[in-house]
Amino acid sequence: MILVIQNGYRCDYEMKLFAGLFFDESEDVVITQNFSYENNVINTYTEIIFENNIYYEDYYFSFDADGKSQKLKKKIFIAACTKSLSHAALKIRKINFSWGVMCGIRPAKNVRELAEEGFSEEQIRDIFKNVYEVSDEKTELALNVAENEKMLLADIGKNSVSLYIGIPFCPTRCVYCSFVSTDIRVSGKYMAGFVEKLLLEIEKTAEVVRKTGSYVENVYIGGGTPTTLSAEQFEMIFEKLYSCFSLEKIKEFTVEAGRPDTITEEKLRVMKKYGVNRISVNPQTMQDKTLEKIGRRHTSDMILNAYKTAREIGFDVINMDLIAGLPDETPEMFYDTLDKITELDPENITVHSLCLKRAADFKMTDNELAKSDIMNKMLSYTQKKMKEKGYEPYYMYRQKNSSGNLENVGYSKPGCMSAYNVNIMEEKQTIIAMGGGGSTKLIIGDRIERVFNFKDPLEYIRRFDDILRKKDEIAEILLNG
Repeated sequence: MILVIQNGYRCDYEMKLFAGLFFDESEDVVITQNFSYENNVINTYTEIIFENNIYYEDYYFSFDADGKSQKLKKKIFIAACTKSLSHAALKIRKINFSWGVMCGIRPAKNVRELAEEGFSEEQIRDIFKNVYEVSDEKTELALNVAENEKMLLADIGKNSVSLYIGIPFCPTRCVYCSFVSTDIRVSGKYMAGFVEKLLLEIEKTAEVVRKTGSYVENVYIGGGTPTTLSAEQFEMIFEKLYSCFSLEKIKEFTVEAGRPDTITEEKLRVMKKYGVNRISVNPQTMQDKTLEKIGRRHTSDMILNAYKTAREIGFDVINMDLIAGLPDETPEMFYDTLDKITELDPENITVHSLCLKRAADFKMTDNELAKSDIMNKMLSYTQKKMKEKGYEPYYMYRQKNSSGNLENVGYSKPGCMSAYNVNIMEEKQTIIAMGGGGSTKLIIGDRIERVFNFKDPLEYIRRFDDILRKKDEIAEILLNG
């Protein structure tokens, strides 16, 4: 059991998060921390009792809170707490964190918020290094992403919304998957019923958009694997969208075509016919042995064929997803995959860090502890390779259970950055979700309201009246704040 006791200032979530990176709940650990802030000096004293030994860290940091926002003050206090804890715990177990003690999934947001507080770029670098202990390489990445995000966020239209449609079906479920999806070998019998209800939800959502005086700027169809649907089902969805919504101001229309074993020429032609201007062809890896190991029913040759077909049909913005840290992949195998993908020259490449279900799955053995270092090599190679090939990092997020707390980054060729990807990460535009597992985010001033759709296709069908009721709630919130 991990027991955390804080005196003077409490940040339970962050302390438990970092404690969980060093210790397992099956171990007996007592962490006591005393916090004080006097005369512009923060002091955090942390004591850890573990296996009848005591480890401690007495941390001091000068910080003048005058004129600073409560949000920044809170972040600095939390960083002082997690830093003191981590320094004490590092005396027990050595773990390398390139992002230091920075909490939260959006490092670039920290850059933007510091800039809004009046800090210069050099001051932001100093805070990243000396407060959060972020590496120079990751600091540069966060600064670059923040600059590109700023440009895209400034272009969000007044009263605009994005639409998300979730298709919660996949041909098989990958072993690492944490997204909303069901294996069609089990749930395929619900696909027709799901699409039938989705068409009705599109009608209802269009009523909400009209009633609130909004207009659609982006449409994103994700999953799952949307291309598990047939070409006919796609056509039904597209026709319904165009008949219900006014889409003349649309900037991006994206479909995650995803897995090559579900991509057909017929489906691609339907997408092209209805104005889809961005698609994904997602390899994850170009190593056939790994593809088989992780449960994907396609080969690297099928990836190349799907990409070639999409180009021939006329798609000029294609994204390809890769994952660093897949089972038994060496850095050299990942480098080979990245080299092969950059040779294809897609407009977007997204590189994810493998996210494990629990931090405890990787932290307790030397072999798994080394994995975060290996993944960091993969991501460092990615950063250099992308720059060499003319790609810019433009959106980034971290998942708390990724090995080493590493990042997922979207890279883009000039002029091909996805505004939708930035909007959903930075939460600056209302996104109304439809379909399975969709999460609506309503931006009301500085407040965010969330409304969730059911994840399971059968529950989505059976409880569809609740889905329609939720759409009325969305209209009410947007109209009345």
